[in-house]
Amino acid sequence: MESTNCNICASGDTMPIVCQNGYDIVQCVRCGLVYVNPRPARDALLKLYNGYHRRGGRDARSWAVLMRLVYNECAGVLMKTFPHGADVLDVGCGYGHFVSMLKGLGLRASGIDPSPGAVSAARQNGLDVHLSTVEDLSYEENSFDAITMFYVLEHLRDPLSALRRVFHVLKPNGLLILRVPHTTPIVRALSAFNIKNNLYDAPFHLYDFSPETLRQILNLAGFTFVTITPGAPTVPHIFAERAVSLGASGLAWLLYKTSGRLLGGVSKSAIAVKPTEGR
Repeated sequence: MESTNCNICASGDTMPIVCQNGYDIVQCVRCGLVYVNPRPARDALLKLYNGYHRRGGRDARSWAVLMRLVYNECAGVLMKTFPHGADVLDVGCGYGHFVSMLKGLGLRASGIDPSPGAVSAARQNGLDVHLSTVEDLSYEENSFDAITMFYVLEHLRDPLSALRRVFHVLKPNGLLILRVPHTTPIVRALSAFNIKNNLYDAPFHLYDFSPETLRQILNLAGFTFVTITPGAPTVPHIFAERAVSLGASGLAWLLYKTSGRLLGGVSKSAIAVKPTEGR
């Protein structure tokens, strides 16, 4: 186990939120970032991801169903932004479903993931997918028109450094499209009624980003023109979980559209732009 300071402001001043799965979830007093502290070391975390895509009985098909609406939404953004084609990297691509979708739409798509099993399955389907982490990106500067990261940032030990690496390999005016959970408001609401839960999913999730802290970390990494919305919902294969996901997403969009774009406690989608040099 290792202790860490805030990834945004480097402060070590925190207040406790809750303990889940034996891990303390804390919030930075200075900037508001929520994170696990202390946490497993790097090697221990990598071992955890060997079986990550099979957790809860999931398989390749259930992952495709889970992320279908999110993928459709993101593909629409990419096709509208790059109607004449683009080089796209999907970070944390899993079984390669989104890479395959983009390839079918005529985009030049590749992916990376730390799970050997998922990468092997994707490569068997003829996809340009490689075993790697975002921290180990070896691409040259200005390699991609767009990079996507669906439910990746919250897993990283150093998300700010990872975003700076992503910024480096994006072309000027390139897009970063992110999807992250925002769990803290829901946990606090449940805690008020003494309802126990495991929503932080520690130690797989090391961070929980609010719209404010997500915008802060993207700006620190160099990105501009950051937009954050509730985004399309995931579709879990278990009926009860699916009903909660779809219902929460609908309420989130209603709140967003009727209250001055207020963002509540559900997963968020963010689009950020790498500015041209000199801006």
